[in-house]
Amino acid sequence: MKFNNLQILRGISALLVCCFHFKEYINFENLPLGNILFAKGSIGVSIFFVISGFIMAFTTLKKDFSINTSKEIKLFYKRRIIRIVPLYFLLSAGWMIIGGTLMFYFHGEGLRRLIHSVLFLPQKDTFPVLYLGWSLNYEMFFYLIFGLSLFFKKRRYIFISLFFILTYIAGLLFPTENAYLKMVSSHLNLYFVVGILFALLLDKISISKTWAQVICTVGILLFSAFLFNFIAISDSLLVLLIVSLFVLSFLLFDYTLHFKGNRFLIFLGDISYSLYLSHPFVELFFRRFKVEEYFNIPYFILKLIIVIGVAAFLYYFVEKKITEYLKLKLKA
Repeated sequence: MKFNNLQILRGISALLVCCFHFKEYINFENLPLGNILFAKGSIGVSIFFVISGFIMAFTTLKKDFSINTSKEIKLFYKRRIIRIVPLYFLLSAGWMIIGGTLMFYFHGEGLRRLIHSVLFLPQKDTFPVLYLGWSLNYEMFFYLIFGLSLFFKKRRYIFISLFFILTYIAGLLFPTENAYLKMVSSHLNLYFVVGILFALLLDKISISKTWAQVICTVGILLFSAFLFNFIAISDSLLVLLIVSLFVLSFLLFDYTLHFKGNRFLIFLGDISYSLYLSHPFVELFFRRFKVEEYFNIPYFILKLIIVIGVAAFLYYFVEKKITEYLKLKLKA
């Protein structure tokens, strides 16, 4: 099954995060346009987490892990590492070089930061070398637990769902300042669980077109109201509900309503990982130039166009090439 609309949502999510980081350029003295439109753009990361949970469950749903379990788990980890690590490490190295701080990472605190970044381990009050890597720490931890859940074969989804729910509750009952334990018990892990539940639900239940249209309408309107600050919600579980309904809307576009989707938006989904990781480089480049007042709006649009162009280049000539090579080399 092709998930064109889910792929579109990937692209939307990456652009939301990008616009969140660029928003200051269109905050004017009497009109904070950037804050009005994109103050909550970082929610794109949470959307990614729901999508990841869904894809991991969907792609393993029909697999029988009772045969060659260890081999299948090893293959799972190989594929996840090939998907995430090469581009992230490459751009992290690029960030160190371009930032002029390469030597900082060879000793002391800089070296500790580099080691934590490479191992996808969070540090208290410190971002990874390439700061967007904080979200990849969560992704890789999710993959670690998902891989271990495959040992539970048919009960794997019960195991992983209970693991994240119970660790979240434990975090509420026993607050900690340890960076790793805070990640393990974070509410953000529940987004992965929701994605898994959607895969299980949509595999078993057929939703009628009428109900799909209702859910999609409510999901998109509610998310838009939240994104543009028409409704003020700070409770993490309510935000989880809103984001979940939004993702479910796009899943229903594929499962029930069978929307084909716009080619360009699907393309944005294809390059979303490259776009997500590379847009800080475009921001760094454009800091050299200063534009006054409302000229910042076309300037903002130009930056987004450049971001898409850079991401497309990285996707076709770096990400895909490396991924294809490593899949062949590592037999994944």
